[in-house]
Amino acid sequence: MTPVARLDQFPSSEWFDDLASHAAEAPQLYEALGFANLRLLIEILQPSASKHHFGLVFDGYDVTSVGEIADPASFDAEVTLTGDFDDWREMIENIARNGGADRSHTLNALSIADYPLRVISVDPIGRDKFFRYAETLQTLFNATGRNSTAPT
Repeated sequence: MTPVARLDQFPSSEWFDDLASHAAEAPQLYEALGFANLRLLIEILQPSASKHHFGLVFDGYDVTSVGEIADPASFDAEVTLTGDFDDWREMIENIARNGGADRSHTLNALSIADYPLRVISVDPIGRDKFFRYAETLQTLFNATGRNSTAPT
């Protein structure tokens, strides 16, 4: 397997590419969870008030990273998961420390009350799909905890 996405690369196209590579290298994990069909936009709000957008496409058992997206509207996401850089970073560091998210740092726990991460969709089906595929999404993000060490 390829090395884990490095903490110092977050957020970057390379970091999200590493996630997609994990899905390709460990298909049995994703096949066991069932197929997922979702266009997910990740929005990371930087302290400087700038935003970074990254696209992930789930198509059956395949996951594709489309990298950083300059024009989020052009990606035509079904759902956007948005939050401050510090909250994203805390989740990623927690996954690295524990080899997977603890109960307080799962995508579901961080977004179910729309705080600190928010799930946004113009279509209720998009929002539903995010939570329907939550285990697949979490498995993907937990891949960043493979063979990693969190900063001290």
